[in-house]
Amino acid sequence: MATYVMKSKEIPVVREVDVLVAGGGYAGFGAAICAARNGAKVLLVEQQSALGGLVTMGYVALTFSYIEGIGYELFHALKMCGAVKGRFLDLEKTKVVLEQMLLKENVEILYGTSVTDAIVENGILTGAVIFNKSGFQAVRAKCSVDASGDGDLAAYAGVPFESGCPELNNYNQASSLVMHVGNVDTENMPRNLQALWLESIKAAVEAKEYPYMIDKRVNWLARVPGRDPRHAEYYICYTHSRNCRCLDAFDLTRQLIEQRQQCQWTIDFMRKNLTGFTNSWLISSAPLLGVRESRRIMCEYKITGDDLVDNARFPDAVARAMHQFDAHHPTEPGHIKHIIRKDAEGNEVKCYVNPGQWREIPYRALVTKNIDNLLVAGRNVSSDFMGQSGVRLVLECLNMGQAAGTAAAMSVKENVTPRNLDVQKLRQQLVDQGVDLFHEPQFGQSGVSPQTKLTPNDLLFPEQNKSGQASVVLTPEAYAKYRLDVEAIEAEAMKKYMSKHGYTDTGGDVGTNLE
Repeated sequence: MATYVMKSKEIPVVREVDVLVAGGGYAGFGAAICAARNGAKVLLVEQQSALGGLVTMGYVALTFSYIEGIGYELFHALKMCGAVKGRFLDLEKTKVVLEQMLLKENVEILYGTSVTDAIVENGILTGAVIFNKSGFQAVRAKCSVDASGDGDLAAYAGVPFESGCPELNNYNQASSLVMHVGNVDTENMPRNLQALWLESIKAAVEAKEYPYMIDKRVNWLARVPGRDPRHAEYYICYTHSRNCRCLDAFDLTRQLIEQRQQCQWTIDFMRKNLTGFTNSWLISSAPLLGVRESRRIMCEYKITGDDLVDNARFPDAVARAMHQFDAHHPTEPGHIKHIIRKDAEGNEVKCYVNPGQWREIPYRALVTKNIDNLLVAGRNVSSDFMGQSGVRLVLECLNMGQAAGTAAAMSVKENVTPRNLDVQKLRQQLVDQGVDLFHEPQFGQSGVSPQTKLTPNDLLFPEQNKSGQASVVLTPEAYAKYRLDVEAIEAEAMKKYMSKHGYTDTGGDVGTNLE
């Protein structure tokens, strides 16, 4: 390949801050607000034109896993302005809530800005080179958090990373482009939508009405709050690209073009085959491609698939997670929601994250190898392919972000590197901020108590599930018997948190102007 040597030139240092946060998704939001609240001067740089990352710009309008710490305040603010119902979001209101919460804490936001290089001196990250409409610029920072999703800042700094599935030619997880669909008649939607979708897609592919099988089932539908149920709006995740190289700009372009075409095929399919969607239309496809996995930045600890199966606990835990494996198959339709282990006889068996399970995320998984004064948070967390698939979800990213941001600010204040920070002091600070690290959660995966003793008869395995679900779920009978009222548990926990921290139900005290 031919090369070109760029000319060296001086660039202006436009900011000198305590903490630089690269990326404004939920991980970056959590890092920025918690760093600021712990006394740091913070600059957040974001490529897109809004905060929220895949939630707002990628139309992933549903947020699952544990709400803790800053998550309580975020959901409180969203509820006060009618931006959330259950876990489904109004994305335009969410953008404003995220911005106003950061501005209240004096976090400076810089949109349309990419990190293009790292400033490393004697093994210490001291800032970043950025590029935006103003050209190349530099930011000096005493500590940085890479919440970019792709781990750009850490990679440019020379931190080792992994990418893709080693057993499948190092292809990344399949990507998705979420559809925004309007004029859906919710009252006439089929109740068995998952199973009906699977049957109808198979028939459409066999009849050559669909060019090929994109995926076996619709991944999810998120209903936009506040719409007339007879003319509802949904965000729908179905389109997929396989054989992805998510660090290759040419291949990312291929994925976008491919999936925009799939969106057109899918709306036609839905109008023809699914009641409730007969008169629906495609409003738009997401501005941001749903990349699920690219760089996984190597840190002092690597989260593995075994950790998820084994309910891993750590003395330096800074966050909790409960999601199942969720690897969108890199090369063929479907998902990988298990790891393979050998039993006592040497036979290979599939191991899942079952209802009721949960695990911890250690601080060491956020502290980068080789380079000091740098932490990571979000889907670029230190992990193997299957471990990352279960800790990349939105609220888990938020929880990692608040841990990384708090650690960054404490490191600056105490004049130590994040590697040398007193982790027990960090854990206590996170507990004081509403992250319950010292007690077992009331519920784990699927809303089941970790204390519940499930039997194989309580579980529906993928081979038995007509919907195409690739993970282990509760049988209908076990769901009715063991599923806790998660919404009520969270509401009570949120009430206690908000009362402790001096908030009211008016919404005006969380820094938004949407009430």
